Amino acid sequence: MELAKDLFLTDARAPYLALVLGSRDLDAHRLLSALTPDEERALHAALATAAASVREVLAAAWARQAPEPGTTSFGCGT
Repeated sequence: MELAKDLFLTDARAPYLALVLGSRDLDAHRLLSALTPDEERALHAALATAAASVREVLAAAWARQAPEPGTTSFGCGT
């Protein structure tokens, strides 16, 4: 089972990332599957808060790496 929160760094919806909480064994799957609706809403809210923090860091890195207007970078030094 997985719970995910999508992350978009720009209004163009790119790059497209996701913050995912996923079960990796049967016990974790049972735990996530047995959440009450209130617990699941709380977990989604926690993921949204975490995603906002991650987006803030990645948006700053994305802005720093963006090419200057009128230039093209292919990542190969040209």
